[in-house]
Amino acid sequence: MVTNGHGEDLLAVCLADALRRRWPWLRIEAIPLVGEGTRLAQAGLAVPGPRVRVPSGGMVRPQWRTVVRDLRAGLIGQMRRQMRFVASHRGRAQYVIAVGDVFAGWVAGRCLPGTPLILVATAKSEYIHGHSRLETWWMKRRAQHVFARDERTAAALRRAGVAASWVGNLMMDAMTITGALQLGAAARPVVALLPGSREDAYLNLDSLTAVLELLAEDGGVTGLVPLAPGLDMARAAEVVRRRGWVPARREAPGAAQPAVRDEAFQKGRGFLWILEGAFGDVLAAADVVIGLAGTGNEQAAGLGKPVVAFPGPGVQFGPRFMRAQRLLLGEALAVTPPDPGAVAAEVRAILSDPARRARMAAAGRERMGPPGAADRMAEAIGRLWKWEEQR
Repeated sequence: MVTNGHGEDLLAVCLADALRRRWPWLRIEAIPLVGEGTRLAQAGLAVPGPRVRVPSGGMVRPQWRTVVRDLRAGLIGQMRRQMRFVASHRGRAQYVIAVGDVFAGWVAGRCLPGTPLILVATAKSEYIHGHSRLETWWMKRRAQHVFARDERTAAALRRAGVAASWVGNLMMDAMTITGALQLGAAARPVVALLPGSREDAYLNLDSLTAVLELLAEDGGVTGLVPLAPGLDMARAAEVVRRRGWVPARREAPGAAQPAVRDEAFQKGRGFLWILEGAFGDVLAAADVVIGLAGTGNEQAAGLGKPVVAFPGPGVQFGPRFMRAQRLLLGEALAVTPPDPGAVAAEVRAILSDPARRARMAAAGRERMGPPGAADRMAEAIGRLWKWEEQR
């Protein structure tokens, strides 16, 4: 497997797990084209070797400033080294699955010529901007099959002559809902605050907390922050303290506390709970989500949660990224100006309108698809590569 980003690493792990459940004899190895490949290593998939380390961490749709920083950090030279490393596996790999954008597929195909190749295309969608003619030409020529990120994109690829299908989105399998986070009526409404997974998260958390403070003026409200792996709990807690929030009992009102690391705070009638390792449970418990996240916003929409977004103060969730996500998620995502009052007003409007909440939920589920994509994808791969005959 060849991956092309932090999120793609997690999706590759989901798919690898599904493949190994069906065919335990498979030996699956993974090479990350960008980043440390920590999630791949934790799953026992990562191949030891060189890593591409750049300031952006491999951001999707980066701004020109991040591109310049990456180039100054030696991106081109590092990528050449990484491609040589992928090519060194020629003759060892019998199959290759690229998880990421078409560039990831191109690298895999170029470095491992003649090896059967499947592309799990995570980056582009016809809802935003479809694949270019050059990308389509490459997919027709080199990829045995392409798993698109939605049915509209799969249909467009098929019309262009590419063997493509949509079996759901691996993002919906890339989270765990344990049911351990149980919030009673006293905690309502529950608002999930998603600050993102990169360095911008601390700036974003300050903006999200400002919105929660305004919502708390209406009465009791519970804000849940699922801290992404790699972010520092102490730094996140300091952001909240600077805004005047004080430590509170380490549980939400009427809640059964999950066995995770957490910090709890109170300000006025607002309760704020920061939790590690509880992302899926936080989304499941939320009545509405305020998100400055890429994958997180999309997963929330796929669970049927109304999502509110605004341009964040950092570089990751800027106006361009937000507009693209609005096209991708449709009515499931409400966008506002970057003003806490405007965001709070939109949240109030959604919470007070059950019909709108239902429409947003239906739109999110339709765009993202149901869980189980990993198993459906694994089954399709087994048929294509005739592994079913070897069970």
